[in-house]
Amino acid sequence: MKKILSLAFMVGMLLASSSMLLSSCTDHDTEEAIVLSGQWQGNWGMYYEVEDPWGNIVAFDSYDTDIVFYPDYDYATHGYGYQVDWYNEGPYERMSYRFHWSITNGIIHLTYPGYPEYNSDIRDYHLNYDRFRGYFTNGTQPFELYKIADYYNWSYYYEWDYHYWPYASWSWDVYYNGKTRPEMDTRITADSTEAKSDSLPRIVKIGSRLAE
Repeated sequence: MKKILSLAFMVGMLLASSSMLLSSCTDHDTEEAIVLSGQWQGNWGMYYEVEDPWGNIVAFDSYDTDIVFYPDYDYATHGYGYQVDWYNEGPYERMSYRFHWSITNGIIHLTYPGYPEYNSDIRDYHLNYDRFRGYFTNGTQPFELYKIADYYNWSYYYEWDYHYWPYASWSWDVYYNGKTRPEMDTRITADSTEAKSDSLPRIVKIGSRLAE
């Protein structure tokens, strides 16, 4: 009888400990989600690559990222968000994206619908009501964002899924002025080069240097 009671006691203690541990993790994730919710701004390490009229690949780095995290409901550890990257050079001045986020056991997961190559996890981060600093899973350099608002003061025109705004005054001639112009790709003919010069360049890649 004593053995049965002892076994029952041990099982009960194990279940209670597991419940407390799970509750602790859940509570911590909830607290982090509350702080994460809102609007942030800073270095997200974003860049994009385009093909110039001569068939060469050129990269441009973002100088600033605006990003907002919406919870699906009060105290939710998951939700959705919008991201806008700003560029002071290149044929596109800003790019916007929609994503989903969740926090599980201290890891922040970001998923971009339709673009799995953008998906990433955030680890080893420090988060408070003023600053958000951490590492992407494959990164070695940290990102750093600063809280702009706890409320969602988000301009409606940002809320576009994977939309790119071109620079109206952008010119490859101005960009290459004073620089060594790349050699023309031998596969590009004069006729096709002229045609491509009048159109928006093809985006080859978008990513974060801090996640690579």
